[in-house]
Amino acid sequence: MYKTILVPVDGSANSRRAVEAAAELAKCHQASIVLLHVILDEPLPKELLRMIVRGEITESRMEILRDSAEIILQDAQEKLHEAGVTEDKCKYVMGDPAFKILEYAENIGADLIVIGHRGLGTQVSLLGSVARKLVNITRVACLIVV
Repeated sequence: MYKTILVPVDGSANSRRAVEAAAELAKCHQASIVLLHVILDEPLPKELLRMIVRGEITESRMEILRDSAEIILQDAQEKLHEAGVTEDKCKYVMGDPAFKILEYAENIGADLIVIGHRGLGTQVSLLGSVARKLVNITRVACLIVV
């Protein structure tokens, strides 16, 4: 039923649970998994900016964001491999998460998007802003993992 499963990851606990759920589905359906991290084009936290000014961090803002994206993707990929899934790809893009997830899902012909119900935000509602927005704009099937 599913051939290509897109899993947006942000490093949160909910994102890790989505990776685990996608791994089980991929094994059942002999599907491939594509991991996607969307870099928000927002300023770095004040603490990191101070560290850059003091010379404690010498990387540029974009280097920090790219390095973080690569670490998040690598961690998710390791989780897939531990679960026995080896048919996977990783990618990071920059922009509005919900729109970029949808755009990427359509570009790769994803049959399913598996996403955590909330990301790194501090809100307490059932669905986070990215999951809610994605469900409202996509025609690709979505599994929201709690």
